Amino acid sequence: MKRDIMLSILNHEENIVPSWTMAFFNTPTEKRLLGEENTIFDYEPCESYKIGATNSSDRQRNVNYSEKIDNFSIGVGKGANFAFGHGGPGEFMDRIIERGKEYYISEYETGVKKKVNLNPHFYHHYDYPLTSLENVNDILMPDANSVSRYQGIAEDTAFYKEKGYFTYANINGIFSGIHYFFYPYDKLFMDMILNKEDLKILIKKLTNFNLTAAENLLKKGVDCISFCDDLGDGRSLLFSPELYSELFYPYHKELAHLCHSYNAYVHMHSHGNILKVFPMLIEAGIDMINPCDPYEFKDIEYLKSNFGDKITLVGGLDKFIFEWDNKKIREFLTHVISIGRKNGGFILMDSGGIPENITQETFDYYLEISRELRYNMT
Repeated sequence: MKRDIMLSILNHEENIVPSWTMAFFNTPTEKRLLGEENTIFDYEPCESYKIGATNSSDRQRNVNYSEKIDNFSIGVGKGANFAFGHGGPGEFMDRIIERGKEYYISEYETGVKKKVNLNPHFYHHYDYPLTSLENVNDILMPDANSVSRYQGIAEDTAFYKEKGYFTYANINGIFSGIHYFFYPYDKLFMDMILNKEDLKILIKKLTNFNLTAAENLLKKGVDCISFCDDLGDGRSLLFSPELYSELFYPYHKELAHLCHSYNAYVHMHSHGNILKVFPMLIEAGIDMINPCDPYEFKDIEYLKSNFGDKITLVGGLDKFIFEWDNKKIREFLTHVISIGRKNGGFILMDSGGIPENITQETFDYYLEISRELRYNMT
């Protein structure tokens, strides 16, 4: 059972190394590489909010998808299994308000809009509900206790557990949740210095929503709460460790405490060289951290040596691995998996999703060699 293996790894017992694919670049890439029968469609936005659980046919698609790529975990709720940290009732949801031949525009529950261009694929947020923090007290959050929001989630969770999978549910990040859904990125950085008190009001409002959503999901039986909070870039943190400690650490600690009170886990995504706050993340109680990309962070050997007994490391792949030849891919995977396997606490994950330009041959080889090395216990 894959769920049993995941639990043993989280308990830092040496075992088969699980894998967890972060995402695919888009649906056409997923469909091309996996085939129609293994392709997830329920994450794509439509004209209404996607509340509650997915339907029975999409549940089976989620299983087909996870079997094809050898995922050991499945996200519960509509759209939650495609991209790590995004989708499902614990995150703010969006609905289509305009659609063109090569684009669509969606609007989130918070009022912010997102325009997605399809060819080439890119997106941007605009029309934020806040242009300054002067009106932060007027911000109203969606009802995180709405019964309809979680309709069928317990059944989703039970179905995937019965199939042998570790289950997770996504919620908003707190730093990323602000600049995705409420307030422009550049102004957020300025007010982290110039207007911390009003920013703390917004953080508290978002934190309350997130913790309420997380508890509702935990009551449905999920094994793990996942969220994205990109704290760094390839050089360093995006802000000082002191600001992290003051503004975001308390929330991460409160979320971890909540999950642990339900005998569940918390899994955080953060790109960037976040080494300066890594000890604080561990102290907060974060159980899993991804993507641990050596291109922008540290090699898995360093991370295992210094933190491997305190946190489960998820990832370890260089973001350019899918551009390499087969020999280099095998050598790199052999190194990462052999180091990561020791004493458990390691799950293999890509750095940023399966890219659009990957060939079928490279993708198939990666799956084949990954399975061979991860399952080989000798």
